[in-house]
This record gives sequence, structure tokens and C-alpha cells, in this order.
Amino acid sequence: MGAKTLQIDLKEIAYFHRVSDISIDFLKEEGIDGLVVDVDNTIMPYDVDAVPDDIASWLNTAKCILPIVIISNTKPYRAKIIRESLGIPAYGMCLKPVPFSLYVLRNHLKNAKNVAMVGDQLFTDGLYAKWNHLKFIRVEPLSPKDAPHTKFTRWLEKIIFSGAEPLDK
Repeated sequence: MGAKTLQIDLKEIAYFHRVSDISIDFLKEEGIDGLVVDVDNTIMPYDVDAVPDDIASWLNTAKCILPIVIISNTKPYRAKIIRESLGIPAYGMCLKPVPFSLYVLRNHLKNAKNVAMVGDQLFTDGLYAKWNHLKFIRVEPLSPKDAPHTKFTRWLEKIIFSGAEPLDK
């Protein structure tokens, strides 16, 4: 009898430069009816406390079409900025990829059947999507600056995703 190996498929359904490059038509074609979105380097640069105009505009359009909830490991004050400026439910310190925030996810997206996680990191956003049975849409980080512990996982991501091209090129 051969040895068994653990295989985890973390492949995203799509890869884009920025959140604002994800077309609403693409989401509809994929049957996405709810979104979970990350904060740090996904919709806000790591070192800036504001959502860029193009991403804010995209979120304001998208939230009129499908429910969105922000589930992030960001600091709570950054989640509050999003709640107050965009009117989207936003939660920080969610300890992704551990699915502690599953209650938040189910409460805000209770009628959604085909939910996607949008994020910039494989080892938090991608694993969170996998463990919660969500599709994963990966975007490039908005800023080269990252938390110190993220630098190692970024190095691993470069190896895993070498040769991957964003859909919006």
C-alpha cells in the first residue's frame, strides 16, 4: 500500500490586477451571488487608511447588485473606516484562515448560495475560501508594503503562482 499525500487545491477561479478590474458580468457568469472581501492590500493599501477611488466606486456598484461583507485580519479601526465610508458590513481581526468568522459570513450572506472570497493572499484568503467552501478570486497586492509575517508567505506565493497572468491583461 502506497503512502497517502495531503493535497489541497487552492486554485483561484480568477486572478485580476485590482478589485476594480473584476467585471460584474464576470461575477454573473460565474454565478456569484455574494462576496467576502479582504481589506489589507486588497481594497486598501497596507499603509494607507483609505480605499482608492476606483475600488470604492466598484464596491458601491457591486453592493447594489449582490451582498458584500468584509472579513479581514485588519485592525478594527480600518474595518470601521470601510463601514462608515462605504456602508458595507466590515469586520477586522477575524483570524483568517481559521473560520471563526463563519457566523458573520452566514449572517450577512444567508441567502447567497455561490459566494466568492476576494483577496490578495493565498495563505489567508485562499485557505479561508477553501475551508468555507467559497470560490477564490485573487487580486494583486495594492502595495509592496506588508506585515512582517506576510513577507515569507509572499515568497511562497511567488513560487506557487509563477507564470500566472491576470485575466484583465
